[in-house]
Amino acid sequence: MTFEKSSGSPHHFLAQLAGNWTGTSRLWLEPDSLTDESAAAGSIQIILDGRFALYLYQGSIEGEPQHGMFTFGYNTLLDRYEASWVDSYHNNTAIMFCTGNPTENGFFVLGHYPDPTGGPDWGWRTEVTLLDEDHLIITAYNIDPEGGEAKATEARLMRVKK
Repeated sequence: MTFEKSSGSPHHFLAQLAGNWTGTSRLWLEPDSLTDESAAAGSIQIILDGRFALYLYQGSIEGEPQHGMFTFGYNTLLDRYEASWVDSYHNNTAIMFCTGNPTENGFFVLGHYPDPTGGPDWGWRTEVTLLDEDHLIITAYNIDPEGGEAKATEARLMRVKK
C-alpha cells in the first residue's frame, strides 16, 4: 500500500522533499547572537511506501563534526504531523518526539526536552518550509518554560541536481 500523493496532500508534500540537499547550517546558543555557521549536507529519503521521510544530515559546530536524523510523517488517524529528532550535539542520548500541523509551505512540530540543570522542560519547535522545489529551510526555536521563543538552528538548503 502506498499513501495518497495527490497534489496538496501531506504525503505529496513529503514526496517533494526526496533528494540530496546542501547548504548552510547556523546555530544560536543565546538569543540574537549567532554562535556558529557551517556547511551542511544531507539527504531526504521517502520510506515505508511513502509513509515517512528520513532526513540524514551532517555538518559541524565550532569545527567539530555533527550528525543527525530527523524522521517525520503525517499521521492520518490523528490528522497531524509527527516527528523524532536524534543528533550528536543537542539532546545527548535522548530521542525528542514532536507533533504539529501543516503550514502554508510545509509544517511545524513541537517537542520538549529536559533542562539539564533540573528545571522545567523546554520546548523545541521545528518549522519545515519548502520555498520552491529546490530550496528548503528547516528552522528550530527554543521555547523557555515561560513561553519565550528564540531561534536556535537554521538550515538553508538547496537541492543537489544530478
